[in-house]
Amino acid sequence: MKNLLLITLLAIAGAGTAFAQHASGGQHAVQAQAPASGAKTGTGTGLIQRIDKEGGTVTIKHGPVQGLNMSAMTMSFPVKDKAMLANLQPLQKVEFELSYDGKDYLITRIK
Repeated sequence: MKNLLLITLLAIAGAGTAFAQHASGGQHAVQAQAPASGAKTGTGTGLIQRIDKEGGTVTIKHGPVQGLNMSAMTMSFPVKDKAMLANLQPLQKVEFELSYDGKDYLITRIK
């Protein structure tokens, strides 16, 4: 009787784990992710608030970002290449291109 109960409990636990993996995405979530080349892009303008050349980020107080449905706000963004930050100054007005891969934002162009 104990063996039957133990087998039943193990079977239920195994089925629960399989259900949890399926419900939380499991392997299906990996297949559903869009490739990096499918990133959305948008353009915006704003004022530089802070530059972190070592960390490769820039904080911009920007207006709405066209193409990404992002409202006006102040936000820090990583840049594609740290060299893009070399000639930037705080309070400088900039135009920038921003990509979004479904998880992360990245400035791909700034002038």
